[in-house]
Amino acid sequence: MRITAIIASGLVVLLALIWVLQKPDYDSAVAFAAALAVLFSSFLLKRNRKETAHSQTVSDSSVGVQAGRDVNIRDINRVK
Repeated sequence: MRITAIIASGLVVLLALIWVLQKPDYDSAVAFAAALAVLFSSFLLKRNRKETAHSQTVSDSSVGVQAGRDVNIRDINRVK
């Protein structure tokens, strides 16, 4: 997603630059400045990181619940 945002914003910067060169006006200059701001901010997007593996140790008289997302435990005695 980060690369896509950089490529798309770079393309918009080029189109806005062409617009500024063809028709120098307030609208085209503001569009070019906004496109540059988006391009620079797209470099600040966080990279996708791999999730770490889950690890858990549970004693004999305990119940361990491990999930990658939200967990809802209503009655643990009923699950046995």
